[in-house]
Formats: sequence, structure tokens, C-alpha cells
Amino acid sequence: MTVGRQPLQCQERVGFMVAKSKDSGIDPEADSINTVTEALRYYTATIPEDERPSASAELARFVRWLGNDRSLGSLAPPEIGDYSDHIGAHGTAPDAVDRLAIVKLFLAHLKKKGHIDVNLAQHLRLRRGRGATTGAKTATSASGPGARLTKSGHQQMQDQLAELIIQRTQFSEDIRKAAADKDVRENAPLEAAREAHGMVSLKIGEIEETLRGAEIITERNGAREKGVVRLGGRVTIKDLSSGRATAVQLVHPDEANPLSGKMSSESPVGGAIIGHAIGDTVTVETPAGSKQFEIVKAN
Repeated sequence: MTVGRQPLQCQERVGFMVAKSKDSGIDPEADSINTVTEALRYYTATIPEDERPSASAELARFVRWLGNDRSLGSLAPPEIGDYSDHIGAHGTAPDAVDRLAIVKLFLAHLKKKGHIDVNLAQHLRLRRGRGATTGAKTATSASGPGARLTKSGHQQMQDQLAELIIQRTQFSEDIRKAAADKDVRENAPLEAAREAHGMVSLKIGEIEETLRGAEIITERNGAREKGVVRLGGRVTIKDLSSGRATAVQLVHPDEANPLSGKMSSESPVGGAIIGHAIGDTVTVETPAGSKQFEIVKAN
């Protein structure tokens, strides 16, 4: 009968239906779940088929953010809150709410089944006003072209991202250990771990945003004209007031490193010389006043 089936359909709809033993009513796989990856694999099978692709993709991102091998017992409220901030800063308001709702159901499921002791779902919420303001900004930038990076710069950012993810996992463990100490007088390590975790999470978000949709500069998509200053190209400029010549590579701001001779394309000088050709004289406004540079070489 339709009436008799309704409760089961509702239960499937929210993703909480699991296979149960007819005799005991106990989840037969519950005791074998120790990591977030194992929990995700088991939970995914309970999601209605029409919702499974989108929900699985979002939950996979969440698990990667935490660390695939993270034990369920090591998850802490502060990092769940950090994930909310991460989603709020890198998605539009409606989209961020929908994405967090999927993760909330997953965390609520873990609590209901006894895989975690704390209701982590309650820490997964957007800060007031943040999703709408930063989300709108992200949506606007997402419609424009992605970052253009040199091949070496792209690889360096990927390596840095991998290292930061490892650091975040360690900070999460530090938070768990420090939170286990009930003596508030000794909770300075907890605050330090939370602050470090937040800073690392923020940097991870920034790098992921830069790499998302980034275009690697090659000879084919780089210079269109010889002797013209371009992003990714090398240029020698001469300060006409001092006669000093400097050779640099013009790169995306995230790659900029003065010690390595990599100049940001958004710096006063970098922004002024891009597009100019050998022999051109460019006037640059700096805090110290106007300066003139001559393009000596460009390749």
C-alpha cells in the first residue's frame, strides 16, 4: 500500500536508509568504518540514484579537503567551520548553501550511526553575509578568463598545495589532541593550532582558486609578436634615470618572486610595460614619483 511505503520513501529521500539485518536490525558494516573514505563509500550507497552523482561529487571534494585517510575520531569542529568558510569564499550564495546541505546530511548520518561522538553538522554553516558578498565576487571573476601561469609556476603551486594539505592534516590532529585536554589553563596550544589551521586552510583555498581553470603559458599561446613584452616572457628594462638594466620574467601575481627575477604583471612596472615593444619608453607612476624605463629586450 502507498501509505505503508511512505515512511520508507521519506527515509530514502534524506539519505539515511541503510541495509539492516532482518534479525538484529543492526547495520552489518558499521563496525568496519574507521576513516572518512570508508564512511563515504558506505553512505553513497544509501543516496537515491537520481541524487547520487551530484552528491557523490560534492562529498568527494569534502573528503579530499579533510584528507582521504583521516580517521573519523580525529575530526574536529573548528575544521568543519573552516570548510564552511572555504565554501562561502569560493561559491555563490545559493550554490554554497546547497553544497553545505549535502555535507550536513553526511555528517548527520555519521552522528546518527555512532561513527562520531560530536554533532559536527551544526558547525557547518555560512557566516552571515559572507556567502552573498564573497560569492558574488567569485561568480563575477569566474566568468572571466582563468589565471595564466608558466609551466614551472603551475607545478610549484601544485607542490605547495600538496604540502599545505599535509600541514592542515597535522594541525587537525594537533587540535584534536589539544581539545582533549580539559585544563583550560593549558589551552594555549589549542588556540595556536586553530589559528594555524585557519591560516593554512585559507591559503589552500587561494591556491585552489588560482589553479582552477588556470591556463599554462606556452610558446603557442604566449607571444604573438616577437619583441613585444608578454605574460610569461622575459624582458630587460633600463631605468633611464640611473642607467641600470634589469632582466625579469613577467608572471601572474601568484608566481611573483623578486628574488628569482619574477615580476608580477600587476605591479606598477609590470602592468605598465606589458604589451610594449623593444625600443619603447614607458613612464611608470611609483610612490617615489614618475620613472621612465626603456624596453631593451623582450622574448
